[in-house]
Amino acid sequence: MTARRYPHMIGRIDPHDARVFDSWYSAYRRAWLADRENAAVIPREALRGAVTADRDDVAYLLHAAWEGDRVVGTLMLELSAQNTENAEIVVTVLPDRRGRGLGSRLLAEAERVMESHGRGVAVAEVPLPRGRSRDTWPGARFALRHGFAVGLEEDSLLLDLPVDPVLLARLRPDTGGYRLRSWTGACPDDLVGSLADLYTVMQRDMPTGDMTYRPEVWDTARVRALEERRERAGTVCLVTVAEAPSGELAGFTVTSLVRGEAVAGQEDTLVTSAHRGHRLGLALKVHNLERLARDFPDYPAARTWNAVGNEHMRAINLRLGFRVEERHLELQRPGGGPAS
Repeated sequence: MTARRYPHMIGRIDPHDARVFDSWYSAYRRAWLADRENAAVIPREALRGAVTADRDDVAYLLHAAWEGDRVVGTLMLELSAQNTENAEIVVTVLPDRRGRGLGSRLLAEAERVMESHGRGVAVAEVPLPRGRSRDTWPGARFALRHGFAVGLEEDSLLLDLPVDPVLLARLRPDTGGYRLRSWTGACPDDLVGSLADLYTVMQRDMPTGDMTYRPEVWDTARVRALEERRERAGTVCLVTVAEAPSGELAGFTVTSLVRGEAVAGQEDTLVTSAHRGHRLGLALKVHNLERLARDFPDYPAARTWNAVGNEHMRAINLRLGFRVEERHLELQRPGGGPAS
């Protein structure tokens, strides 16, 4: 149901209504990117595809704050079907409407919705650009003032493309008896079950700091559903896996090319604990960067993320030429925290 538009009214929107969603997304994008150089935002069609898809792993709820006919603030809640204690929330307010209590009202609306769905922990992400501190950046000040605590810190890193092929050749390690297999798009049928297992291991092994998070389980159906959503949204994924001499998958990496986004996304990279020590993480990333340069040479840059403290993967990324652009704070707050 689309809310009626009165000054400063807050209500849920229907993302299937393209005109209303466009207004919501325009405000969300402008607020999210304000004063952030080289920052990333999910493109319109990719986000609309995610929030309108018929799916059983997660539900998205979108709310807007209107001033007359203008959307001046947005709220998005992500409700996982497996992490049933948590609700991931994103609150944004246009720069020229900040400092008037609108963010607090949107946060109060998030709490109301969370309570109605039995969710007790609010989870949020706040970008922190270079040169800004928790005390000087509006988003961080707002979250901390409202009772959120930092549970994990991540860095967003950027890499200019193409990477010097001589450098990649020099960095490419000898993987011994391990074989790299690659595809673009859907996973081959003979590997999809093993890939789902790797996604589950990734959930278990990824750094979570002090965040309240239950590792989610993946299966073949969930992998196929993700691939179908990506295809509908026009996202191209370059996947490379490392296959052990036994035939077991030892690790994987994914590079995503999202329609409407000029920067490639270096997403998950994992080597399972039983197969570490063979430099497979570096081999996987080098291989995908070589594929990217060969098959998609027009991309000017790639972006990736590292949890602070994950020094091994950070060292790999720095050797490849990635540079830190900004810090991201992962925060959480139990329900009923400060509201002003």
